[in-house]
Amino acid sequence: MKRTFFFQLITILGIYLVLNIVAYGNTTTTTANNNTHPSTKRVAVLHFEDNSNFDSPTGCGCIPNFIGKIFSTKKHWDLEAGFTTMLERKLAETTVYQPVSRDELLDAMAKMNLSQQSFKKLNKEQMAQLAKHLNADVIVIGEIQKFGMPRMKANASRSLTESNRETQSVPLTTSYMGGISAVGYRNKATVKLKMKFYEASGSEIATVPIEASLVHSLAGTQIAGVEASITESGSQLRFGQLSEQHGKYERPITKPTELNKIKIATPEYDRTLLGMVTNESLKKTVVALRDNYGPNFLTPWETPVETDEEKQKKVIEEAVKRPIKITYVDNDNPEIIFINAGSARGLAIDQRFSVYTDGEPIRDVDTGEILDYKLMKIATVAVVEIRNDRLSMVKIVEKIGNLKRGDLLKAISSDESQK
Repeated sequence: MKRTFFFQLITILGIYLVLNIVAYGNTTTTTANNNTHPSTKRVAVLHFEDNSNFDSPTGCGCIPNFIGKIFSTKKHWDLEAGFTTMLERKLAETTVYQPVSRDELLDAMAKMNLSQQSFKKLNKEQMAQLAKHLNADVIVIGEIQKFGMPRMKANASRSLTESNRETQSVPLTTSYMGGISAVGYRNKATVKLKMKFYEASGSEIATVPIEASLVHSLAGTQIAGVEASITESGSQLRFGQLSEQHGKYERPITKPTELNKIKIATPEYDRTLLGMVTNESLKKTVVALRDNYGPNFLTPWETPVETDEEKQKKVIEEAVKRPIKITYVDNDNPEIIFINAGSARGLAIDQRFSVYTDGEPIRDVDTGEILDYKLMKIATVAVVEIRNDRLSMVKIVEKIGNLKRGDLLKAISSDESQK
């Protein structure tokens, strides 16, 4: 009896502990989900409306619409869905904007009894109600006004035939024929958008036009084979044709037939010219949202602008790390001298330096050990070309001795330079 009672007590205590653990786990999960950064904004990308008339089986937008409709590949080139997906990715990359998921959007539409058609014609009150269901801070709606990549091909050629007949003891006839052709193409991908941003109250924040375009061109020359004939018998000597490199497509250009197989919003699509310009337009959209709505932050695609104080600090840090020295002297042409400093040190064209080399050694009085060398000025040089952040070319202005690799440079002030 006691054993049974003890067993039941242990069982009850075990169940109680399990329930407490589950309850604690749920509480922890809820707290973690609510622990978001205070500057994070939830953004709902409702939809993109496609008014670009893009419906081409080649993916270039250069085939008449009636042909495009016959061979339509809308499943690969659904711009409305593709642009929405890609914009949500760009928003997520900022870590400041949190895109509302498609599932959340569908749930909110179901609660409001919205169809796909009515979803694209929301009034201010419906917009505010939708934002409340989605817990969204801002709503984005886009229109694709232009999307395409027209191709322009060029082909110019010229041929020349010349012959000469001269009467000699042995009749001789010479002739040659040659041709030169220049071929190439020019691709320009363009995306034009009209973006509308709305507050959670349904009020419009701004309507912003977005445009991006990228050009890729390739030009090539093909030289035709040479045909020669000697003597009356008409003997010929023919040289082979050069291989045609101009006919190949190079990334980011893709053959129309291959481009048609690529699905939008995929990594492969991003590597094409159309994908690159699409991403560029959506980056501009995110920047426009930040500029018109906030908060103020630096997107992953923008380079921070350094202040004068920051630039000066970098110059000082670079100077502390490494003194400026001669890093290369051309023995055959001593006028060609390079130093291990460039834009990172704030160098300027025509800036002058004194060049020093090791002179008389400085020795320890007791041991005679060489502690250092007395610097001896051997030249004055001026910067003529800044190659990169750590390399510049200098010229000799005044020379006392021969310059070599490792010689030290010290900047001359503007006052000293004038003297």
